[in-house]
Amino acid sequence: MGGVDRADQDIGLYRTSIRGKKWYFTLFSHCLDMATHNAWHLYKNNGGEYDHLTLRRTIARGILETYKKNEKRCPCPTSRTYREISRYDTVDHLVEYNDSQLRCSLCKKNTNFTCQKCKIHLHPKTCFATYHTPHR
Repeated sequence: MGGVDRADQDIGLYRTSIRGKKWYFTLFSHCLDMATHNAWHLYKNNGGEYDHLTLRRTIARGILETYKKNEKRCPCPTSRTYREISRYDTVDHLVEYNDSQLRCSLCKKNTNFTCQKCKIHLHPKTCFATYHTPHR
């Protein structure tokens, strides 16, 4: 097998898939794959012991560690604590129909129903009971 065929075979094993409407996303992901393959090939020729996938993961971890955010969010204990406490009491939790359709907080599918007290969208039959039942 020639060098180009071997490179295409190696790249095909761990292809980066970036979906987008623009044509250059495909070109960019192929260039990214080619660069990581060339880096792995140079690394291997210089006595490296990582395989292709391990080197790709190491590169990805290095990039993520370099650019990760260290921002600490200010917690909002009052509203969240009240919601967690009132979630399991059995007072005034009624299903209410809304014209607006939003995602269910539990299963992430669209629904028109909300809990009147908690003010979150839930499916009336399955998700409503599951959400308001304490886990043991």
